[in-house]
Amino acid sequence: MKDMKDRCHCPLFLGDCVFFLALLASENVGAASNEARVTEIVRDVKLLPSESKPKPAAVNDKVSEGTGVRTGDKSRSELTFVDLTIERLGANTFFSFNKAGRSVELGGGSMLLRVPKDSGGARMTTSAVTVGITGTTVILEAQRSGRNKLMILEGGARLSLNKYPKESVFVRGGQMEDVPPGATKLPPPTNIDIDDVMNKNPLITDFPPLPSRDLIYASKGQPPVYQGQPAGGQPTGPGSVVVPPIISGILGTAIGVPGGGTRVRERSRPDRTRGGRSKETTTRGPNTDVATGRESYTESKPTPTPSRRKKPKGK
Repeated sequence: MKDMKDRCHCPLFLGDCVFFLALLASENVGAASNEARVTEIVRDVKLLPSESKPKPAAVNDKVSEGTGVRTGDKSRSELTFVDLTIERLGANTFFSFNKAGRSVELGGGSMLLRVPKDSGGARMTTSAVTVGITGTTVILEAQRSGRNKLMILEGGARLSLNKYPKESVFVRGGQMEDVPPGATKLPPPTNIDIDDVMNKNPLITDFPPLPSRDLIYASKGQPPVYQGQPAGGQPTGPGSVVVPPIISGILGTAIGVPGGGTRVRERSRPDRTRGGRSKETTTRGPNTDVATGRESYTESKPTPTPSRRKKPKGK
């Protein structure tokens, strides 16, 4: 090192000095990028280095690759990397990481992972599932019963079963994938309430605002997708009723109403009385004008049924 400093005084070796200093800087940055720093601690959090005894974690502690982190009951913690990758741990959670937090093993509990966009993505693994994510914010829960829940707050991720790697599903922002214990097939994703998660989940409420908060709230503005929705058709959400053509043909005439759906008008049937004569009945039903949207009413009178005359006796 001393010899290098002496050589730097000479103009001929100025290029060597620049190269040497740049090399030292790159090595320091590379070492730091593989480490996380503890930025938040709630109650009981311990670090489990691979070559030493567990120790209580403190704010600003450095956590290197392969070091496990465990949280106790009603405890939480947050780790932040140089590239602003954020990992938050819920109560009774154990996890470890490598590759600068891009490969995470969740031994149990719950975890929020925020990966900046265009940063190479990450992978989360439990005993049952593997989640591959790009730039996104997700919450993964691994319960003792074997149940796994993945919530995508923004971005997207693909979840697959460890025992059946070909069984996978892509989950988008504002959706959740709930995997039951011992699953051999994956159910379709379901929609979640982003506001409810942001206002109630401890991995959100017990920490400072996430850098991806605006992206998370923007994801709730995406139109929900309901199972069985026809391609290019009108969305059928909760509360809307669509009567199939076959059923509407049996019940009566299906009439379109403003706002989607159909309304069925019952057919009128004559009320037969003695002597074979029919009693007139009137059925009123709405008719919607497509141009104005107004409803009008028309009366329909059934045709009397001709009565059978009795033949005189003796003929």
